[in-house]
Amino acid sequence: MFELQEYIPAEVIENKWQSVIMLIRPNLPMIDMINKAIRSVSVAQRDKIDFHIIFVSRKSTMCTQRLEKYSIIGEFKNILELELDLIPFDHDLLTLEYPLGFKEMCTELDDSCLYQVSRSLMSLQSYFGFFPNIIGIGPSAAKVNKMIQRMRKEGAAHEKPLTPRIENLVLIDRRVDLITPLSTQLTYEGLIDELFGIKNNAATFPGKPFLSEEEQAQQEEIKPKQILLTSNDTIYNVARDLNFNALGPFLGKKAKQISAAYNEKNDAKSLQQLKQFVSKLPHMQAERKSLEIQTAIAGLVKNKIDNRDFRHTLGIEQVLREGIEVDRVNEDIEEMIYKQEPLKKVLRLLCIQCIAADGLKPKVLEFYKHEILQSYGYHHLITFDSLEKCGLLYMQEKTPKKSYPILRSTLNLTVSNVNEREPNDIAYVHSGYAPLTVRLVNWMTQRSGLKYLADMVNISLPVLENSIL
Repeated sequence: MFELQEYIPAEVIENKWQSVIMLIRPNLPMIDMINKAIRSVSVAQRDKIDFHIIFVSRKSTMCTQRLEKYSIIGEFKNILELELDLIPFDHDLLTLEYPLGFKEMCTELDDSCLYQVSRSLMSLQSYFGFFPNIIGIGPSAAKVNKMIQRMRKEGAAHEKPLTPRIENLVLIDRRVDLITPLSTQLTYEGLIDELFGIKNNAATFPGKPFLSEEEQAQQEEIKPKQILLTSNDTIYNVARDLNFNALGPFLGKKAKQISAAYNEKNDAKSLQQLKQFVSKLPHMQAERKSLEIQTAIAGLVKNKIDNRDFRHTLGIEQVLREGIEVDRVNEDIEEMIYKQEPLKKVLRLLCIQCIAADGLKPKVLEFYKHEILQSYGYHHLITFDSLEKCGLLYMQEKTPKKSYPILRSTLNLTVSNVNEREPNDIAYVHSGYAPLTVRLVNWMTQRSGLKYLADMVNISLPVLENSIL
């Protein structure tokens, strides 16, 4: 198995493989890469290989047309579809694993990913019954709702009635809350993702902290270590959602419990008590190993977040989210640009400021653009164009709606004096900022409904409050 490149690997030609199967998502850049890969092989060699394309999860007309445009569609013996929808990542998490969906919708105006969302929700209903209520907000949520209703009508004759086991389906367009994914996560799992990246329920760390001094001495080169991060690990399952400031006390308490459990063998006086201890031993050993791993990871995370720059960035985020001086050039962001700090870091802060201000004033936006292009290169004109299309960076209207300040006040998005160790408010995940999406779900299910909220804060977005049954 090989990752798709702009060429066919030499092993394929040298070993005279008879078939090459390309498993891809239906997006045009992948087709461009396939074209280069096919043309990297001579015509004589191509005739000896059967090429196949499998689209996950459905074939795209635009992709087929691009293959025809490149005159390579005839090179493929089969062009098939693999209907892969929701993938279970954990006992309480299903994912489509479609990271480019938002980009495709905003920058390429391709909303075909919404069809996949709709189809996966229909698949879910085939197991758990129809959703009695569909509520949501945003244009994409409205489109998904329409597709679901249409698919229900089309499949009505073949459906088996099932008792609904899911009470509400909540659909939230990503564009409704862009400030939350831009903000730094401060839970244990969130920081692992921020600093090391979690992919397919696993993260890769420097290998040294996971080895004893003896093991380190035996190895010439210490390789990075990949750790699986799932709820099967009982310690990680609890630790993952803790604010990092609460992690140390939790791990310390767990260490004492494990130590006490091992000491039970000294108190065992009868054969029955020894048998009970032995039966618990595998679980205790697994917990001790897990504790060692999580302690090592926590140490790596702490080394990074104790950095002065990291703390400084968190402070800037907090000031911007609270709407303080967001109508002018931020001196800290300006300094970061002059120092040529990572552009991703600068743009995240800049986009938070833009959303908190409901758009940047023309002079402020032009200043930022000019300084970034001067420092990082004019090729980032394309970057600014993409950010504007996604609604992340834009010019303020003559009469600002001030929807974010009103939402911040109405939904209590910024909270002071958050209890991070024994939290009673979701704002603990960002040490003072409550994710807008969470507050919206609370409002939908507990109060007067989204339509009332939208009217109150003058949000011009489609609102769904359907009762299906």
